[in-house]
Parts: sequence; structure tokens; C-alpha cells
Amino acid sequence: MTTTRRSLIAGAASLVASHALGLPALAEVARPRPRPAAGGTAGTLDAIFARSGLRAATGFALVDLETGTLLEAMAPDAPRPPASVQKLVTALYAQRSLGPDYRFATRLLASGPLVKGRLAGDLVLAGGGDPVLDTDGLAALAATLRIAGVAAVEGRFLVADGALPAAEAIDGEQPADAAYDPGVAGINLNFNRVFASWKPGGAGLGFRAPGERQSVEVAGIRGAPTEAALPSRRVTAAGEVWALPRAGMRRAGSLWLPVAQPARYAGEVFRGLAGRQGLGLPPAEVVATAPAGGLLAIAPSPPLATILRDMLRFSTNLTAEVVGLRASQARGLAPADLAQSAAAMTEWAAGLGLEPAQFLNHSGLSGAARVSPAALVRFLAAAEATSLPELMPVRPIVDDDGGPAPGGVTLRAKTGTLDFVSGLAGYILGKRRLAFAVLIADLDRRAALGLAERASPPGGAAWMARARRQERALVHRWARLHAA
Repeated sequence: MTTTRRSLIAGAASLVASHALGLPALAEVARPRPRPAAGGTAGTLDAIFARSGLRAATGFALVDLETGTLLEAMAPDAPRPPASVQKLVTALYAQRSLGPDYRFATRLLASGPLVKGRLAGDLVLAGGGDPVLDTDGLAALAATLRIAGVAAVEGRFLVADGALPAAEAIDGEQPADAAYDPGVAGINLNFNRVFASWKPGGAGLGFRAPGERQSVEVAGIRGAPTEAALPSRRVTAAGEVWALPRAGMRRAGSLWLPVAQPARYAGEVFRGLAGRQGLGLPPAEVVATAPAGGLLAIAPSPPLATILRDMLRFSTNLTAEVVGLRASQARGLAPADLAQSAAAMTEWAAGLGLEPAQFLNHSGLSGAARVSPAALVRFLAAAEATSLPELMPVRPIVDDDGGPAPGGVTLRAKTGTLDFVSGLAGYILGKRRLAFAVLIADLDRRAALGLAERASPPGGAAWMARARRQERALVHRWARLHAA
């Protein structure tokens, strides 16, 4: 099922070590130790900032992990939004709290006996929070009902979603149709996204839950074209209703949309899949806690280490929120929402040098989150001897000016993106081991965005291209000067 899940996505060493890395509060760039130059002046800091025009918006820190020496820094203590760079913290928090082999589990329960193929009680789909459960996985679970001999259910069909605190969205400041900002619940499906498609003019607008092998029409989520300029959604007890701008539906098309009621969504999809097995179920009823009953079947997730690698590679926000919530629960906490769980993670990370910091959730999907490059580098130094570096994706080291990429140097890093916010942090590994963090943010331009501009902010794409190019240039410079 790993292939299916990945396709759905495409739409500390010690406390002493962390405190030994005491980064000074520098207003100017710390001068690196002289080393042989290569590639002319194109890789100088002045040249890099002249090209990007983002000097005032940038903070960074670069540290030699063996000696703790601060090699280069600019505004290292200035707090900025980390965006998805924050997922590095979440990944280690989850791995340390749950262990690399931890698996989420989705269960089918029976509240009564099975007599001659008839279940004399309720059938319960009990979520365990699995962030990578997909339609094909639910189909496999539904198929076990036939194997178990269930031909009819006399009681109710229940969906238990109380394994995790629920939210209709991760961050309420995002556009309504942002598929990266879905709801969170104790049962999650297809990263809590639904697939909408239509014919020219918006005719035949429909919603479904596709996997690679199975696809189920979803009637509990519906919609219609509207003359409004922006998409909107109403969430009611009866389901979710979308109004999608007709102007964007002149041709046939499709898109993924976020789901605000994951348990209701999963229940409807499972009911459809069970029907294909010849088992007619009543409409799903969502409950917080499953009634006592016997286990009919169980669907485990991949091991946590695999989930975290995919999370850092594909930057899936739902995964980050789920593993963060479950990690807090494993530490004996009972967070009522994402903010409480994020506060617990922030306190934990302070013990690894990550302070001060302000996290509102586990994914970094918040313009109000704050952390400094210096704090991130202290955290990365403390985490070097843990499993975190191996969980991080390997990225290319690219020189935009045509100069040779340094040989024998590896980059493991995580990116982060919000409107007028960009980040990159990780490890440069060569003859020397380096940890770095770059945070770029134009908070004034971000704050000036109106609701209608958030989906496609004016100048946002060009700004992001300059920020990404600057990050690549800085990494190439550091790899060439300090690690090659």
C-alpha cells in the first residue's frame, strides 16, 4: 500500500552538546575562516544578496558540528516563521516518543456475537489515527468481513474517531480550498482530501475518494458552481457543501479539496466498499468511543520510520499533526487540540537547545509560529547523533552560476514554504559536518495580503523563486568553502 499512499501525496546527541553550541546574537555576518576561493565572486555573500534582494528578510546560521564553531551567521537570533522546516522537530519528537517501529492501527470491531453470518450487534470502524490510511487500505479491511463470515449486521454501523482530538482544519487562516489544510481526527482517509471533478461549465460536479485500485463516490460531500470569485465551504451536520467559482470551470477539470469531517468521510467510503463485498450497512454514525466488542480485523500502518521519511520528503501536514498528537499522548498527556500538543513539543525541544520558539501546531502551517536560525541549528546539533539525519531526504547541491558542485558532499535538508516565507535547514556532510538553518520572511508583505490574495499572492511566485535561488546559493557556498 506504500505506492498508493505516496501517489496520493503528489496532488539529540545530549543536552550538554546542545548548550555547548551557544550562538552569539550577531547583527552582522560572522566572517568565515579564510579558505581557498573557487568560482570567482559569484558565491560571495554580497553577490548572493545582490542577486536575491532579500538581505533584510534573511537570517541564517552555519555551525561546524565537530567543534561547535559558528562559521557564518546573519541575524541568527531573529525569530521568523519556520513553515515546514518545523517538521524536523516533529519527526524527532515522534520518533523519540513512539519508537521507529510504532504502527497505527485501524480496527473492525463487533459489539455482539456472529451467528450464522449475522452480526447480532454493532459493526464498529475504530480509528487509531493512521495518517496514511487510503481507500485501498479501507477496501482491504472491508474484504476481511467476508473472510470473517459477516453477511449481515443487525445493529448500527459506527465510526469511532476519538483516538485523537478533532479539528476541521489545521490552520484557519488558509484559503478554503487549500488541500494541504485538511481536518484532523482519530480516523483519517486519503490525507483527508476528496477528489472533485467536473465537465465543461461545471456540469456533473462530483466528489469521490480514489485509490489506485478502488474509487468510491462520496455523496456526503457535494457542491455546485458559483459566480463568486473565491471557493467556499459550509460544514453542517448533514455534510460538507462546496461552492466553486464557475470562472475556473470553463473546461473539464479536477482538483483535491480538504475534508473537514474525516470520520464521516471515512464511514461513507467504508460503507460503499462493504457494499461491494455484498454487505449492506446502514449510514455511518460517528461516536467518540467504540463500544466494547470483539476484534474482527485490524489494518496496521507502515512503521513510523517509514511514515516520517515520507512526511519529510513530501511535507504532508496531516501526517505531522497526527504523529505529533500521538507523541504527546505517548508522553502521558491529553492535549485537547493541536495548540496544546504543539506547546508540549515546544517544551520538549527546549531541552535540545530549541529556544525560544513558538509553535502553534506540528506541521508549521502557521504564519504566527516563530523560531530563530540559531535555535534551529542548536537543535540540529543536538539531533545529529539521533535517527533524524537518516530520516531527512537527500537533496542536490546546485550552483546557479554554472560552477562545479563540490564532490563528496551530501545535503540532507527540509524545506519550508508559506506566502512570502521560505526556509531550509539541515546538514551538509563532507570533510566537515555542518548544520545550518536559513529562514527568509517578508512579514510586512505577508501581513498585507487580503483573503482574496492568499490563493495566489501578487508577486509571490517571483519572491519565492528568488528565495529558493538564494538558499541554493548559500548551501553551495558553504559546501564549497567548508565541507569539500
